[in-house]
Amino acid sequence: MTIHAPETFQVWPPRGRIFGSAARRILAGATLLLAVAGAGAGAETITVGGTGAALGPMRALAAQFAKLPPGHSVVVGPDLGSSGGLKALAAGAIDMAVIARPLTPQESAQGLVAVEYGKNPFVIATSMKGAGTFRTFNELADIYAGRRTTWEGGEPVRLVLRHRTDTDTALLESFSPELKLAMHVALARPGMIVASTAQEAAEKIEKTPGAIGASSLALIRTEKRQVRLLPINGVAPSARAVADGSYPFFKVMYLARKGAGTPAVALFFDFVASPRGRQILSDAGHSVAEAKPGP
Repeated sequence: MTIHAPETFQVWPPRGRIFGSAARRILAGATLLLAVAGAGAGAETITVGGTGAALGPMRALAAQFAKLPPGHSVVVGPDLGSSGGLKALAAGAIDMAVIARPLTPQESAQGLVAVEYGKNPFVIATSMKGAGTFRTFNELADIYAGRRTTWEGGEPVRLVLRHRTDTDTALLESFSPELKLAMHVALARPGMIVASTAQEAAEKIEKTPGAIGASSLALIRTEKRQVRLLPINGVAPSARAVADGSYPFFKVMYLARKGAGTPAVALFFDFVASPRGRQILSDAGHSVAEAKPGP
């Protein structure tokens, strides 16, 4: 993705705080991250982290937000997952968390506030150019359960899975009882490819011959992943199909802050809800509600 604003590098995490073993492992390998820098008088730097499905759209939003006076900048962190991002937010390590689930009562009790900003189509992606469509979830379940092990041309099917507790796993399991059982079988099979982050999963789907796995439209589009998105029940994933109800498979995306946040954080929330912000999200593949007045 092309960033049109000036660039600078900053150390992550910005406040020097590490939280949780999963986040610690991710952050250990991500000491330098790209920030969209603003140079206006009174400009602040704010930070956002969370689910990998949202990092590309957040970078696109940050690039345009930095152009608004006074030139606040947004540092977009690594994939922490929704829960990891919220733990970072509660601990004061970041200013905003981008998540793919609602807050729990315990998280709300910590003073966290989340606002829905769009629906991100959940997709089944493959590196196979000639792969077909899935007429029923039973056909997809056959692949996950190992009953179907090759594509039409004889290429071996290579599943790319996420961990048992990941949101993508839970979403797949919610599609049908057969697919839920098949996911349990897949995760128990030896030698399976299991990705820890959304970016890792997309990379493995893209680069592994015969690969298939779950991802999201916004991630695929903003990161320009060279994969094929498979229609489900004959319907191709798109923001329009989510909006008209013909493709009911999506992640509801939220932006969270602690309390009111700083003035710069409040401005970023307003920008995300503005016509320009919603257009950026729509271009990234989200289904968004009617634009509200804003910057």
